[in-house]
Amino acid sequence: MTDQTTKHIEASELRYRRLFESAQDGILILDFKSGKVMDVNPFLTALLGYDRDEIIGKQLWELGAIIDKTAAIKAFAVLKDKTYIRYEDLPMQKKNGEVIDVEFISNAYGVNGDRVIQCNIRDISDRKKIEVLMLEYQTLTNVSMREMIRTLIAMVEFKDPYTAEHQSRVADLAVAIANEMELPLHTVEGIRMASMVHDIGKIGIPAEILTKPTPLTNFELAMVRSHAQAGFEIVKHIHFPWPLAMAVHQHHERLDGSGYPKGLSGDDIIQEARIIAVADTVEAMSSDRPYRKSTGIEKALREIETGSGTLFDPAIVDVCLTLFKKKNYSFSNAII
Repeated sequence: MTDQTTKHIEASELRYRRLFESAQDGILILDFKSGKVMDVNPFLTALLGYDRDEIIGKQLWELGAIIDKTAAIKAFAVLKDKTYIRYEDLPMQKKNGEVIDVEFISNAYGVNGDRVIQCNIRDISDRKKIEVLMLEYQTLTNVSMREMIRTLIAMVEFKDPYTAEHQSRVADLAVAIANEMELPLHTVEGIRMASMVHDIGKIGIPAEILTKPTPLTNFELAMVRSHAQAGFEIVKHIHFPWPLAMAVHQHHERLDGSGYPKGLSGDDIIQEARIIAVADTVEAMSSDRPYRKSTGIEKALREIETGSGTLFDPAIVDVCLTLFKKKNYSFSNAII
């Protein structure tokens, strides 16, 4: 070996030692065959509270910091076979008894003809605490959103009990459709929320118009149709994690552009609104209204089937028909 080669090796070893000593993650170097600790860096001794001499020479599972010794022995066997193992959340115990959560990554490699195992240990306790706090915050946020929705529903129910019941039944069917389509749970929850308040804009319409037993005049019909825009104006400033305001705004839009209030068509109508549109139509036609008796569920299903592809999303229509005709869905089983 030339002097230059020797100097190069020495320089490389010095760089590694400096990195090893200054690393801000814990590092253990183990003998590949026995699993005994050959080296430990200062960060890990400080983290665990053990002296270096209390760690060197011990097998990994003999360390006081390892809580599950049986799992550590099995992990060592897997590591020798696979040469890599990772635990994203592993409990370790400090010398003072405090338990911390760590990310534990081990891999085997060759050094000067020998094989060693390097274990990198990162304290994730603070991250775990933040995750718990974030989960608690998310839970409180979800509770607040549900309370907000319940408040909006109560406002509608106070003005018009029929509309409140209609919204609940539409929500039940819309959620059943979304679940049958295997949409993500988060999306399904958004559809539930939007459905529960899709007619919130009717709160501004006089009760005598909403319950009028005779046909509406053109002016009265225009007033009723204004509820989609009015509902959007009510909820648009509430920051939900779903496009709730858009769903409320668009639930009377139709694929061919014949709907209201904007005359949107095709993919300009969001999926949530297209689902609510189908559920809304079926529920409205199959329920008694102040000005007419129910036309029946069969006629309601024929209505969406006839409008499939022109007024309504055909995939959503197919799912809705399947629910009623093959899976025994019924509004009588809806939780209102």
